[in-house]
Amino acid sequence: METTIAMRKFFPFAVLVLGAVVSTVNAQQPAPSAPGAAAPQAAPFTAANKASAVELLAQRLSAKYVFADGGDKMAAEVRGHLRKGDYDKVGTRAEFAELLTAHLHAAVPDRHLLVRFMPQGAMPDRPRPKLTEAPPPEMLKRMKEVGKYWNFAFEKVERLPGNVMYVKVDSFFGADLAKPVVTAAMNFAASGDAMIIDLRENGSGDPRTVAYMASYLLGDKKVHLSDIVFRADKETDAFWSDPSVPGAHFGPSKPVYVLTSDKTFSAAEDFTYNLQALKRVIVVGDTSKGGAHPAAPFRIDPYMVAIIPAGRTVNPITKGNWEGTGVKPDVAIAADKALTKAHALALQALLPQVNDPEDRPILQQKLEELQAALK
Repeated sequence: METTIAMRKFFPFAVLVLGAVVSTVNAQQPAPSAPGAAAPQAAPFTAANKASAVELLAQRLSAKYVFADGGDKMAAEVRGHLRKGDYDKVGTRAEFAELLTAHLHAAVPDRHLLVRFMPQGAMPDRPRPKLTEAPPPEMLKRMKEVGKYWNFAFEKVERLPGNVMYVKVDSFFGADLAKPVVTAAMNFAASGDAMIIDLRENGSGDPRTVAYMASYLLGDKKVHLSDIVFRADKETDAFWSDPSVPGAHFGPSKPVYVLTSDKTFSAAEDFTYNLQALKRVIVVGDTSKGGAHPAAPFRIDPYMVAIIPAGRTVNPITKGNWEGTGVKPDVAIAADKALTKAHALALQALLPQVNDPEDRPILQQKLEELQAALK
């Protein structure tokens, strides 16, 4: 999965989770080395290494990829390139990972799919975590350290003119850690008369955090938001809103605008698509990137992992998702003007309710300034 610059602040690589945690391949511990062993970057890379990696990749694609025919097609693609000698001149694992990724995308253009070189070593595969399963302690510790430094990806929460609350979220961090920050941000925003949620630089995250934050924008009954269907496991994870989330709720009726760009991806698209399908939000900005297949790392070499989409998101209303198409905005506008446009839309919606003789002309002037900036 490609990530935005903002997401790289939190982890060099992250994917929409398969269940309980945000999978972060770079949060893995270095592979153990014997005394005197070569540094990982200098490890030998032979024709046998390449053949073994291609075969493991092919097997995992056929067994794990979300669509069986797509997995088989990609497996045949990389095996064919190996037979033709297309990998013979590749000198490093980093180059090999890039070439494998290009060949996979030529067969199936799935944006969550890639092969990645792991200079400190790739950890063995682990079973897909369940929704109630906590991350491994060493990963949880690392996620907590980085998350605290970046405030769990909540970049900004402020009040704009007109009592419009602005919340900028650059990732839906793992729910095991992010819930208190989500609650704090949404409690601050609860007294607003409208809300703008900025996901223009949000490229990944945990669907449990998506559901948790969405709960503050919905009513007092549980709402079915989405399912993730896993082909290989023959299992489905269901995500619902929770009316009992703590603190003040923004509620189901006040205007909410979600800002998107061509960097908005994965879990950020999940949040946007589900609430748009419920007609709870107005989406403003560019069409999002288009990745709806949760992925996980699988080791194909001591220093390489394949990030393979193993599930597909299904919305209960549309019966589909945004894979390959992105989330289409309700109000299409260049991403760098989306905040200005959303604020103007919010003021247009709120001004008829403003009766204060001092406040109304101030807000009317602000609306005119915003509209002028859009021309």
